[in-house]
Amino acid sequence: MTEQLLPDSAYRITSHEILALLAFMPGPGTDLTRRVLGLEKLPDDHDLVRAGVGTLNIRDTASVDGDQVTLQGPADYLAAVFSTSTTWFDVTQIGPAAVAPAYIAESPAGRVALFLRPLSEYVCLPLSEDASALDMVEATVQDAVETAKAPSGGIVTSRRYEAFKEPKVANIKVAADGVLQLASAPLDASGQLTIRELAGDELPGSVVRALLSVTS
Repeated sequence: MTEQLLPDSAYRITSHEILALLAFMPGPGTDLTRRVLGLEKLPDDHDLVRAGVGTLNIRDTASVDGDQVTLQGPADYLAAVFSTSTTWFDVTQIGPAAVAPAYIAESPAGRVALFLRPLSEYVCLPLSEDASALDMVEATVQDAVETAKAPSGGIVTSRRYEAFKEPKVANIKVAADGVLQLASAPLDASGQLTIRELAGDELPGSVVRALLSVTS
């Protein structure tokens, strides 16, 4: 997703600002959000949380009146999604040049995709009502695999997270010659993910979607 392709609904947010959202609108999905994004649980008066509130205030997405913090606009929407999230997905392209993580959160409040940029900045993209989280997972995996094919291959890792469950994993290895290998459950005799080569008519995005759609 290049700068020129960002839709008007896209919103940039830093990890400090996300810490502030999680601190001031906690909910049943807060711990899951922290787990997926690798964020610590910090008190409301922690310097990093206060820094996040400060930048939200400067950007007019939060108002501060004494100890009262009121979230507004996209910050309020994201906080609602994070605090009520039930399922998260992450799709990460790992290659010789860079690592490009993407996350998709699903909740009763809505669905949003987050693309991690340098300096701990996320580009957040709310999903339309007719697009499911798995639709976004499939498209993101497919795009990442195509990107990884040049110039020398790479790996596209995909995970599904739910509270109190081990993540489901489906990884695609892209060889330099374009051959695709899938690593997924069940585990083999040595405790490793089972590996198989994808057939020529199998689309990696569709394969990963099918594997991650299973909830049990």
